[in-house]
Amino acid sequence: MCKTVRRIVLWLALVAALAVPTAASARQVEAHAAPPPVICGTACDGGGGGWTGCTQSTGSDGGGVWGIAGWHHYLIVDYCKVNGLITSLSIVAHGCDTSGFAFCNVGPAWISSGGTGTGWGIIEGRAYYGTTANKLTGLSYTSSVHVWIYLG
Repeated sequence: MCKTVRRIVLWLALVAALAVPTAASARQVEAHAAPPPVICGTACDGGGGGWTGCTQSTGSDGGGVWGIAGWHHYLIVDYCKVNGLITSLSIVAHGCDTSGFAFCNVGPAWISSGGTGTGWGIIEGRAYYGTTANKLTGLSYTSSVHVWIYLG
């Protein structure tokens, strides 16, 4: 009797051990049968181009301790694209905010790469900053900000 019970338990364990991987692999096959939806853009729409619309992008840099000697340098750019190509691009604002004993002088800003007629752009701006003690000694530091317009 004990031997028979042992055989029945052994067979049940063997059947269960074989059934679990079979059920798991069936679920995997079922999961792979229907791929998830994919966003693919230009590759799927027959080469219809990239994004169309207008937007604004900002690049900024800052440092110090706000309230004691802090500075914030920013560059704001507006641009429009039609089918992924830039149709208009303009620097809307380029400036510095300071607090406490900090100073910040805005330097030049320019389009360093890409721009109107291309699909990308890199716009750069410079500013020169420091503290009151730096100003007295003629010493300042340079801040560089970049606005990146990506392909698409």
